[in-house]
Amino acid sequence: MENRVFYIALGDSLTEGVGASTHEQSFTARFFQAIKQTKECQYMNFGKSGRSSGELLQFLTDSKIHDLLKRATHITITTGGIDMIRAYENNANFLEYVRTVQTLKQNLRHILHNITETNPNPQILLMGLYNPGAMDHKLYKTANKLIRRINKSYEETAKHFGAHTINPMDSFLNKPHLLADEVHPNDLGYKVITDLFLNKQKFAVPT
Repeated sequence: MENRVFYIALGDSLTEGVGASTHEQSFTARFFQAIKQTKECQYMNFGKSGRSSGELLQFLTDSKIHDLLKRATHITITTGGIDMIRAYENNANFLEYVRTVQTLKQNLRHILHNITETNPNPQILLMGLYNPGAMDHKLYKTANKLIRRINKSYEETAKHFGAHTINPMDSFLNKPHLLADEVHPNDLGYKVITDLFLNKQKFAVPT
């Protein structure tokens, strides 16, 4: 049982692997290849493009997911990007952005509470946000401040639940060569994310 890996990937388009040339190039598939030790190891991807933190929270109430989470040894989570994109598309003012961040923080607490109540044992790795925008974008500086604030909040919340955070902000800032489109990473970008996840792993993977 020592080598059993049952990896569940939860989240949005980043977990789904949007922007990667093939699913094998996504960070979840790469991460699984790095941590699995035997053919019996399993990987399930529940990433869905366009899924907000509130929708992910709702998704976790499904009893089938509940049963799968009980068996998980590793869980990765990407969430929050859609919340911010929707606020931006709705021409949110600063106060509305602050409210969005507060809601996101609450949802994240509930997500992690839900997971750890179901199964206190898995290694949980939560990824923060990055700013894919160009330096000449009118909201570039504001977005940077907001995202750094969100990532700090992710760290504090994750720590409370014994989860680990991955902060991709500096890895993607002003690096359009890592993007497949305006938002999503390309194959190289997903490799960068995979490395961030592997570097954050709490336990060394036996060879």
